[in-house]
Amino acid sequence: MSQAWATEVGDIDQLEGTVLLHVQTAAIAVDERGRVGVFNPAAARVLDVPVERVLGRDLDELTGAEPALAALAGVLRETRRTGVAQARHQVTVATADGARTLGYTSSLLGGGGATALFFTDLTDAIAEERRAAEAQRFAEVGRIAGAMAHELKSPLATVELYANLMRRALKEDPAAIQQLDIIKDQTRLCLDRLGAIMHSINPDAARAGGMVMTPVAPVVRDVVAVMRSRNEGAKVTLRVAGNGTRAAIAENDLRSVVTNLLSNAIEASGGAGPVGVSVRTDTDAVTITVADRGPGLPDSDVFEAFYTTKSSGTGLGLWLVRRVVEDAGGSIAAGGRRGGGAVFTVKMPVPRSDRLRGVPILLVEDDAPLRRATTEALERCGARVTAAVSGKDVALEAGEWRCAVLDYHLPDMDGIEIATRLASDTPVLLVSGDPAAGVALTEVRGRRAWYLPKPFEVDVYLDLVSLLVGAT
Repeated sequence: MSQAWATEVGDIDQLEGTVLLHVQTAAIAVDERGRVGVFNPAAARVLDVPVERVLGRDLDELTGAEPALAALAGVLRETRRTGVAQARHQVTVATADGARTLGYTSSLLGGGGATALFFTDLTDAIAEERRAAEAQRFAEVGRIAGAMAHELKSPLATVELYANLMRRALKEDPAAIQQLDIIKDQTRLCLDRLGAIMHSINPDAARAGGMVMTPVAPVVRDVVAVMRSRNEGAKVTLRVAGNGTRAAIAENDLRSVVTNLLSNAIEASGGAGPVGVSVRTDTDAVTITVADRGPGLPDSDVFEAFYTTKSSGTGLGLWLVRRVVEDAGGSIAAGGRRGGGAVFTVKMPVPRSDRLRGVPILLVEDDAPLRRATTEALERCGARVTAAVSGKDVALEAGEWRCAVLDYHLPDMDGIEIATRLASDTPVLLVSGDPAAGVALTEVRGRRAWYLPKPFEVDVYLDLVSLLVGAT
């Protein structure tokens, strides 16, 4: 071999190595003996395993490695054993960040047993496809539900009106009154269900009403009483600790959450129970649990949209519950119950004024008296307030605030425009007398953002700010 040819071959080998180092596709390859000769930086990033921990190791040694690496080593072993390449396959593996789906293609390198595997992390792409498909399905459901709501609300309102008129006319007949109350109750249930479906399909429109603080225990008590009357003979117990606790959720939304969970629990228990409901409060949260003695939970995600085990179910109930709870800053989890059955746990953060102590807060309000009053209220709780008349008075990009309280209509830029210039993790309380402010929150959907209508009570104002601060 001439010197020139040897140099050319060496240059090609060096070029191959450079390409492997910089290509964005993850690659792992083993030689004829089954030792890893290639594990490029892209592979190290995807698997979160340093290159030096893999290069030179035998495939059999990787069996006990991290789950993702072990799974891919298994693919390489199978390809070497069968001599059959695999194209565009997927494997789901457990990682420290949760389950990840990897797409891979294996190739045979000549006839000596050397094998290569090229792979990429498809998790985000698959999730995005699922979100797009879900959005399309909801668009279709939205059109149907909107038409249904329009067609049904007027007849239902008429039924309720005549039930009230008949109740007045038959006020001396207890049996008739009881039957009419059932008609009214069922009519109201239908209207609430329609409202819940419309909320799930267009939650942004629901924000126009603004965020409120609702006492939790009275609503839960009322729902339990109603469900007991609807399900005669069902054993439903209620334990409450902490009557005065309030959460940032509309009363109708909280009622819908508890009704849905309790209805499912009674049905899972064959209509008889027992079903246990509890409300308890600690320093940071109010917790609502609904536990049944039914068959337990399926293996699938019960909160996934359109998932249902019922022949007549829509699969939207628990999806809606989770969405409403998370929109209010809370969380919901489902688990097994000791001895059999299921437990659903809703946690809603509770306001605490001491969270504001020493916390930097941006306040932009052009009404001077209101600006002074709200600044004083926040500072009495220990907050460090930067108060301004307009956005141009503040170095928005440079500030590090735990919460921004913004008027919607301002002289130079509106509150939404100010919010978009803040750090992406800065929660926002938008205050305004204009309901359009609530709808405008769609423009900052990526952050925690609530709307508070003017005028407002100072306690509600401080509660919401403390909850937003606690969410950061």
